[in-house]
This record gives sequence, C-alpha cells and structure tokens, in this order.
Amino acid sequence: MTDADEVPHDVRASLEQLLAAAADAATEGNDATARAALDTAETVATNKLPAGERRDRVRWGCAAALDALPNADLAAAYATATAEAVAA
Repeated sequence: MTDADEVPHDVRASLEQLLAAAADAATEGNDATARAALDTAETVATNKLPAGERRDRVRWGCAAALDALPNADLAAAYATATAEAVAA
C-alpha cells in the first residue's frame, strides 16, 4: 500500500516531463506549446494525483504559469517551481 501523498512513479515522470516542456517552450516564446503542456499537466494532476495539498499546488502552479504567458520568464519560473512541488 502507498502513502496517500505519494506520487506514483509514472505520474511523477509525466508531470515532470510536461512541466519541463512547458518551461522550455515558454522560454523559447512558443506560447501554444507551453499552453498545451500546462493544460495537459493540469489534467494529469487533477485525474492522477490524490486529493490534497500537492495536487492543489500543482494545479495552482499550472494555472499561474498559464496566466503568466506571454511573459516567458515568469511562466517558465512557475512551471519550474511546480515541477519542484511534484518532486517534493
């Protein structure tokens, strides 16, 4: 049995990959790709993370990064911080 706040390995890997792709795309000025990656990460968090603080932080971070676009640096910073919340 797993801890209620433990993130399954495949979910963690997917979220980390999506958030890294979002940060890279935002930095490169590719808002459409960043938006797609952030939308997908938010969906994965909603559907695959157990209810609780981590899921809330990841969902909030994705929304904050989306709101920050087209400010590339700010959106990338939110995406990176959100990836750190996944790993914590």
